[in-house]
Amino acid sequence: MTRLILVDATPLGPGPSGARRRLEALLPRIARRLPDDVLEVHWARDGGGPTAPEDAPPNVVHATVEASCRGGGRRWWRRRRDLVARHRVAAYTHLLVDHGPVVVLPGVATLVTLHDLRFLHGYGGWARSLYGRHAYGRALRQAGQVISVSASVGDEAIRTWGLDPSRVLTAPNAVDRTVFHPGTDGGSRVGALVVSRDEPRKARGAAVAAAREAGVGLTVVDGDLDDARLVDRYRGALWLLAPSLLEGYDLPVAEALACGTPVIASDIPAHRDLVRSGAEGLVLVPPPVQGGGAWRWPEAVRCLRGDRPAQVAGPGTTWDESAETIVSRLRGSPAPGAAPRAS
Repeated sequence: MTRLILVDATPLGPGPSGARRRLEALLPRIARRLPDDVLEVHWARDGGGPTAPEDAPPNVVHATVEASCRGGGRRWWRRRRDLVARHRVAAYTHLLVDHGPVVVLPGVATLVTLHDLRFLHGYGGWARSLYGRHAYGRALRQAGQVISVSASVGDEAIRTWGLDPSRVLTAPNAVDRTVFHPGTDGGSRVGALVVSRDEPRKARGAAVAAAREAGVGLTVVDGDLDDARLVDRYRGALWLLAPSLLEGYDLPVAEALACGTPVIASDIPAHRDLVRSGAEGLVLVPPPVQGGGAWRWPEAVRCLRGDRPAQVAGPGTTWDESAETIVSRLRGSPAPGAAPRAS
């Protein structure tokens, strides 16, 4: 029996992000494991749309809907209305890539993906913080399944909202090892590299300050580089600096390690998850601090002046394993029979 699986990509903007890379990596893998189902991916009108490869599975259909990726509450209400209306036409399973809305309808199993919980830590603006603290937990409890991108994100959600641990699965982010691998190291590595957007939780200024104090050249990447050029940046650096104060899963760290580049990273739960997943060459140091408008990251400076790790390797998780985790839930998810409502 063919099922319709709606994939909500409307929160995704046109720029690069970990959420977009996750969707693009998992979507074809999920579709190939569910050949009898149809995956319909909804994009915001200003979201940039898919960058699907030519060999995309035939059971994936992309559609642009009348919503803005920057719509905030307006996007939420529009999507709620559209999903309820769609239920009158066809039953579906709703596979979310972000945090809502969760519409509870007869015959609909909604899977919510937790990328990070930044709004619990003062990031993301006051409106998102209020929604997260007062309504998000109810939405997660109503979902058919919660899927976290790392163990630490799932554990925090369980502690914060009292979720049933059996309904919180971890399907970690990963790297494509056919793209991100060491290649031939000709000894031409120089300087340090930071790959991140310029936003408060990323603390990118700490990487700049540490490299300057250590007397090491620094390359900053925050634009939309294709994978080939990004790999060249990783392979050309002596170190990647990852000073983030909060992450769900730090993809540049995993990508750099896979390319044979060691990483100096802040000692936060997401980075500790990578070590537990088998990452080598990941040096954890106390997070940077800011005072008087200036960043300081003294332990990173010390590491930059020291020796590089002898062994460097990415974490052992793969996109195929994460896809299989999600598909196993889709195959076995019972459809809730609650009366129509939304959260």
